[in-house]
Amino acid sequence: MFKQAAFLLVLLSFLISFFAYPHLPAQLPIHWNVYGQVDNQAPKTVVVWLTPVLMLAIFVLFSFLPQFDPKKKQYKLFDKEWRIIKTSIIAFFVYLQVVIFHLSLNPAVRIEPFMFTGLGVLFMVIGNFLSKIRQNYFIGVKLPWTLNNEDNWNKTHRFAAWCFVVAGLISLLEAFFVFQSSVIVLGSLILAVILPIIYSFWLYQKNTN
Repeated sequence: MFKQAAFLLVLLSFLISFFAYPHLPAQLPIHWNVYGQVDNQAPKTVVVWLTPVLMLAIFVLFSFLPQFDPKKKQYKLFDKEWRIIKTSIIAFFVYLQVVIFHLSLNPAVRIEPFMFTGLGVLFMVIGNFLSKIRQNYFIGVKLPWTLNNEDNWNKTHRFAAWCFVVAGLISLLEAFFVFQSSVIVLGSLILAVILPIIYSFWLYQKNTN
């Protein structure tokens, strides 16, 4: 189901670009500063087609990635969760594509509420399924001690799951309040990545002493 959904999302991205192209301005925003102001643009020919091509590349990469993993047999243990995460990432890019097109036509609209909503949902989805990811070399908290110890891997990812969900909630709240958003959202995302690493190392040290 989710494999078909991911492919349909990629196809949808190409269709969105095809139908939106004639209505978009010659230059489209591609970067915003910390104040939510556009500080870089690019020709629409590049921007309109870059996103669907990038998503197609991600779809193909995700489809073949497990085959190159030394622990590829592990993917059978979390196949559903892996497909959901892949589909969610591609869906986020489609969402971002629509947001960029919308802001191109409505330059007075702020990007923060859209961006933080998308990031919040994405991180909450990843957080909800992260704890079910089993040992592998391509997704998750991949450290020497997590890859060599299954118990460390499982405990680390249960903790990381909560970190990602909390970071997602903070991002969603910022979509409504937009208060010191660049610091709060970026800080929460950094902590969601760093804290599981620290916790994992603490588990490793605890078990070796």
